[in-house]
Amino acid sequence: MALDPNDYYLTTSRRGEYPDRWIWEIRRKSKPLGIKMMADGFQSETAAQFAGKRALADFLSDLAKEDKRIPE
Repeated sequence: MALDPNDYYLTTSRRGEYPDRWIWEIRRKSKPLGIKMMADGFQSETAAQFAGKRALADFLSDLAKEDKRIPE
C-alpha cells in the first residue's frame, strides 16, 4: 500500500444551527474513507481549519507509521 498524502484533504463547512458552528472533515480523493473523520462545534472557519489541519497531519503521520509496519 503506497501512501499518497495528496490523496487526503480537509474541508470545512458551516452548520445551520444558531449560533453558526463550523465543522472540519477529512476526505480522500481516490475513494471514500469508509468512516467519517470530522469534528464540529467550532466558532469560526479559521478555528475549524486550524484544528482540522492538525488532525489531518496527525492522521497522515499515523497512517505512514502503519504503512511501514505492513510488509508488501
